[in-house]
Amino acid sequence: MATQLSTKVCLLPVPCLMAGADVCRDVSPTEGERLAHYVAQKYHLPAHAALRLESKEQVGGSCYRKLVFKGDGALGPYEATFYASPDLRFLSSDILDSTIDPEREERADAEKRMSQLLDGEYAALGSATAPVTVVVFSDFQCPYCKRMRGLLAAEPLITSGGKVRLVFRHMPMPAHQWAQKAAEAAACAQFQNGDAFWRFHDSLFENQEKITADNVNQMVGDLASQIETLSIRDFGDCLRRQTSLGTVLRDRHLGTLVGVKGTPTLFINGEPLTGLPDAAELHRRLEEAAGQAAVGALAER
Repeated sequence: MATQLSTKVCLLPVPCLMAGADVCRDVSPTEGERLAHYVAQKYHLPAHAALRLESKEQVGGSCYRKLVFKGDGALGPYEATFYASPDLRFLSSDILDSTIDPEREERADAEKRMSQLLDGEYAALGSATAPVTVVVFSDFQCPYCKRMRGLLAAEPLITSGGKVRLVFRHMPMPAHQWAQKAAEAAACAQFQNGDAFWRFHDSLFENQEKITADNVNQMVGDLASQIETLSIRDFGDCLRRQTSLGTVLRDRHLGTLVGVKGTPTLFINGEPLTGLPDAAELHRRLEEAAGQAAVGALAER
């Protein structure tokens, strides 16, 4: 993990890849092992990652194959998808079908991504029927996430509660010393009620500069004690038993599945927005998404 100031994002290490064609070949178990070994070597994955070919399927009846590899990474299980040329010589991270309308394909991809992003439990602000849903992957120790929180809190389309729903997903970066503990604590508040979560969420960001790896346990306890809608006894039991660990790991795994490479990352109706936009850009993107949603609703009538 590295913090890259030019992109204003806290980065996360993940895999990527390149393309060709010739004779159709079957992806036998031996070929699957060979390809997994190649990918592991190419991207310097450690032996304990145990990369393996999880699934294979033909692309549109052609000789191209969609290959899904799975392995064990620093953030837990992850998967990477590549496309193999007919002769299995070349691998690519993407394959373009010129017979499909790009805009239609992008809409379909965004809809599929949204179904993944809204799977399971999460903290949310705003109406579930809002035409725009923003999903933010965030890290309480990331300084750019703190600034993103300020942008989201000041955005009128979000504060009005009618047009935009905000969904939070935990994505603590491995190199941030106290981010994991803060995420687990926030998830414990999330288990109790939405008001407790969002107040605790705000307090963590407001006190970001005061929290350290040495005092994080004391700080989360102090901040939690100031939230009237939070049961401190239940909160403490949750932290001691690490009841919320699974929620944080699930969110991080979800992030890797949908292509999150750093924090903050936003998805606006399934479309990714990486890094830190300014207020005007954020507002423009939300207005644009609301307009597209309105057009889509009219088309369905």
